Amino acid sequence: MLHPRLLLTLLVLPLVLAACSRPANTTPPQPAATKPAALIKPTSPTKPTALAKPTAAPAAADDTWLVMLYEDADDQVLEQDMFTDVNEAERVGSTDKVTIVAQVDRYKGAFRGDGNWTGARRLRITKDDDLKKLNSEVVADLGEVNMADGQTLVDFAEWAITTYPAAHYALILSDHGMGWPGGWSDGSQTKPGPDGLGLTSDGDLLLLNEIDSALGTIRTNTGIESFDLIGFDACLMGQIEVLTAVAPHTRYVVASEEVEPALGWAYAGFLGKLTENPAMDGATLSKTIVQSYIDQDQRIVDDAARAEFVKETFDTTKTRSARAVAADMSRDITLSAYDTATLPELLAALDDFSTALSKLNKKTVASARTYAQHFENTFDDGPSPYIDIGSFVALVRKKSNTKGIDKVADALLAALKQTVIAEKHGNERSGATGMSIYFPPSKLYKSADAGRKVYAQVANRFADQAAWENYLNFYYYGVALDATATTGNTLAILSPGASTLSVANLKLSAKKIAQTGTVKVSTSVNGDQIGFIYFFTGFYNPDDDSILVADIDYVDAGQTRQENQVFYPDWGEDRPVAIDYDWTPVRFGISDGTTTKFALFEPSDYGSANDSFTYVVHGSYTFVDGGTRQAQLFFKDNVLIKVLGFSSQGQASAPRVITPQPGDTFTVENQRILLHSDTNAPEEYITEVGDTLTFGDQPFTMEELPAPAGSYVLGVQAEDMDGNLYDAYTNVTVRQ
Repeated sequence: MLHPRLLLTLLVLPLVLAACSRPANTTPPQPAATKPAALIKPTSPTKPTALAKPTAAPAAADDTWLVMLYEDADDQVLEQDMFTDVNEAERVGSTDKVTIVAQVDRYKGAFRGDGNWTGARRLRITKDDDLKKLNSEVVADLGEVNMADGQTLVDFAEWAITTYPAAHYALILSDHGMGWPGGWSDGSQTKPGPDGLGLTSDGDLLLLNEIDSALGTIRTNTGIESFDLIGFDACLMGQIEVLTAVAPHTRYVVASEEVEPALGWAYAGFLGKLTENPAMDGATLSKTIVQSYIDQDQRIVDDAARAEFVKETFDTTKTRSARAVAADMSRDITLSAYDTATLPELLAALDDFSTALSKLNKKTVASARTYAQHFENTFDDGPSPYIDIGSFVALVRKKSNTKGIDKVADALLAALKQTVIAEKHGNERSGATGMSIYFPPSKLYKSADAGRKVYAQVANRFADQAAWENYLNFYYYGVALDATATTGNTLAILSPGASTLSVANLKLSAKKIAQTGTVKVSTSVNGDQIGFIYFFTGFYNPDDDSILVADIDYVDAGQTRQENQVFYPDWGEDRPVAIDYDWTPVRFGISDGTTTKFALFEPSDYGSANDSFTYVVHGSYTFVDGGTRQAQLFFKDNVLIKVLGFSSQGQASAPRVITPQPGDTFTVENQRILLHSDTNAPEEYITEVGDTLTFGDQPFTMEELPAPAGSYVLGVQAEDMDGNLYDAYTNVTVRQ
């Protein structure tokens, strides 16, 4: 039995020790920032005028489709999964009414299947049941190409449209996604991208404004009026910024708010429906993609493929039903279909809501941002900046006493429902309503890599058409919502969610306990904007005057509130907040079935499901074929449920789920504090390489380990609603 853990969530917990070097109970200094170049938006944005086109492509029958798969599989994490996706498309194959083509760029040195060919190939997909080999016609062997370059996308789409003209066009882009920055890195491109942004400093990316421009070029050069559907089989692209960027080029969009599992989309499922009924329109196809997601994937519905997938994913040869596997793979998924024709009304409703927000107490807004349904953070270890629009609006309305907010909130929710024409989410993402938006904490919004300047540049169409960027500038810089900032003026960034919190000295029922003993810890937290409170355990090593971070947990608020099954703490009105906790000297480790190694398990959400909690372990993942990526392991009910890997740019990049293979390894990342007690040097927070575990026949599990005798540091850390931490610590000795 594990000891009773404190209340947990699926929010990725900030690596607070590595990210903070300031003294406890102090507000970090806020350096001056350039006044944001706010843009004045139209009150009611209108859909952009279509680009002028040359003579249209040859006429085609009304029930003909061209489906283009842009498969950027030049990535160690995704290569095999995306290779399998194209094989799933082969189980349907092209027909006289539906032509399916793909450009597949493979990674050199990872998945060795199908002759281990590398480079990029263009295929006309033909029917074939073999999921291990691509037997379709190779129309062109391109060699190595940069799939992270917009021109590569243009070349592929123009070739496909002019070679296989049709009445309807669907373009599906697959790889790592990052949300409004874009995504689509290429393993062969390790030099900085040509745009000079920090986002691409470690390798080129297909940025969102680059995707927008490429789609416009494709339409201009081919003469097509519009795509019927553009799909992003990638993580985190279900954002209003993304939808606005591609809306001029397509009627329907399909994308996910959250990270996607390695399975990707169910290509045989929705392509099979399309070939059975090529007269379907883009709306029907987009809804079919959402409906088929996970449940109709060939690696689930095909018995042989499912058995192999279960062995790889769940480390067991035990037979599992398609329904059971689909349920496991659907825990925290999201996928939505959008009708871009309704976007002007949605943006207008968002503008009205932004104006109403500007009249609210910013602390109310900060609270709603903190507790709204959030999604994976691709930027840093702070609070996630990606929040669900519907969840946020509902919390604003719930927390606000201002007259008039209900009307604009209801109008925005109604407009959102008109745009989101199909939506699917798992139980762990109960607050997902189909579309997210960027609302970062102050540290991120002033950053060089993802702050206001880069946001306005990369998500430029949204910044120009919607007032949301103006609201962020008002919220964080105090710039009037309808004002244009003056170049050269400087303003210090504001932090409306920040609050000076104080943690009282910790009191212990005993200063020394046995290894089997328990000590009661008491303290209190005072302050206005308390977001979350954590309990900290560290092991002191006198040999190098350091503290090894052993455990971090949420403190249970006692009372928990929820909005649409998104749970958040209620600290009440009384201050200070009393904290009492019984601490037992235990720590935790990961077992690979052969050995158990210490790991720091951090809570990752406050309560998408408050009866069973999820933990995250940070580290690095090494493939048996070579190559290492930063990664995270997620545990639920003491069992590994998900491995999340990041692109070659590191954790501040696009994530995707990894399917472990026997022989792959995970190396734990430990956190340590160097105290420098004998000098005046500040404390130093570092990460270091821990133990390594190997994937094999047994599933990874979370196990309790006896804590060694020695000196421990116990602490309580209070986090405000801008991600700043205030803390207090004490010592306890554990005797043998």
